[in-house]
Amino acid sequence: MTGGRIAALGTAAGAVGTLGLGAFVARRLLFPTPYTATATVRHATATETEFVATRDTRLPGTYRLTRDGVGLGVHEVTGTGDGTVRRRTDSAPALGEWGWDALLYDDLADVPGDEPADAPGHEPADVAGGDSTAAPGDEPATAGTHVVHVHGQSLGPRQVLRGIPVWRALGATSEVVDTTDLPLRSLDPGAVDRIVTAVRAARRRGATRVVLQGWSAGALACSVAASRVEVDGLVGIAPLLSVSSALRGAVSGAHLPAFVGTVAARIATTGVLSRLAGAAAPVQTTAWQASATPTLLVHSAADALVAEADVAAQTARPGTRAVAFRTAPHTLEWNEDPERWEGAVRDFAATL
Repeated sequence: MTGGRIAALGTAAGAVGTLGLGAFVARRLLFPTPYTATATVRHATATETEFVATRDTRLPGTYRLTRDGVGLGVHEVTGTGDGTVRRRTDSAPALGEWGWDALLYDDLADVPGDEPADAPGHEPADVAGGDSTAAPGDEPATAGTHVVHVHGQSLGPRQVLRGIPVWRALGATSEVVDTTDLPLRSLDPGAVDRIVTAVRAARRRGATRVVLQGWSAGALACSVAASRVEVDGLVGIAPLLSVSSALRGAVSGAHLPAFVGTVAARIATTGVLSRLAGAAAPVQTTAWQASATPTLLVHSAADALVAEADVAAQTARPGTRAVAFRTAPHTLEWNEDPERWEGAVRDFAATL
C-alpha cells in the first residue's frame, strides 16, 4: 500500500471518528440520561452528618437524601476532613449509601404552599401532554398571575417543582407543561405549541398576568413561545441560549477537541445528519428568540452549557436582567442558595 493510500485511509478514519464523537455529543444534548448520584454516610448525629467526599456532597446548598421511601434534608457544609464532608441535616440518617437528590419534591403534592383558592375562572387548561398541576377531573383555577413552568430535556416535570413555592407565596397559580412524550421533548416544536396553548387558556380563565418559567431547553422553548404570544414575564433557569454554545461547552467540559462541538451542532440541527444522534428530525430553534418580554435569566458561572458571552448578549437588550450563581452545575442554582434564588424571582415579579 502506498503512502498516499495510507494517508487517505487515515484521513477517512479520522473523519469517521470525529463524526462519531459529534453524534455522541449531540445525542447527549438531545436525549440526556437523567443524572443520578449517591452519598455514603459515615457518621451522623441529630443535626450533622459526615459523608464520603464526592463532587456532589461537596456542593454548597440544599439537597435531600432518599432511601426506601424516606427523604431527609441536607443543608450547608459545616466542615471537611480527610476525604469527608460534614453537613447540617434535618435528622440522623442511617449509615451507608443513600440517594442524593437535588429535585427535593417527588410530585406537586409535596410542594409547599397552596394554590390561591379565590382565583377567577374555572375552565380546564387545554394543554396536550398533560397538566401535572391538576388531578384528573379537576379544573385548575387561575389567579391574577399565572405561571407556566416548562422542564428541560432529561429530568421531566419534577425538575420545575422547586420553582413553584415562591410563586405560590406571591399568590400566583401554576401549571407544568409536560413534554416528555414529544420526540425532542422541550426542543420539539410541539413544546412551543403546548406553551402557547397554556398561555391562551390562562387568558381565557381570567389571568391578568402570565409568566413563563423554563429550565434549560424548556427556557429556550419559552423564549420561542414569547415571540408568538404575548406574555408578561419570562424566567429562564440555566437557559439554553444557544445550542451551538451549549455543545461547545459540553465538549470543553469533557476535554474533547473544540471542533467536535461544531460537528455536534451541525448534526443536531441538520436534516438526515440528525439521525446520527437518534433524532428523526433536527432541532429547529437553535438560539434564544428575542422579544420585548421582561426577562430574568438565572445562571451559574460553573455551568459549561450557558456561556457568559451569550448571557451578556441578552442582558444588553432592554428589559433583560441576569442573576449569576457561583458553584452550581447546570440547573442547580436553586440548590446553591434557595433564599437568593427565590429573592431574585420575587424582585423580578415585583417589576411586572
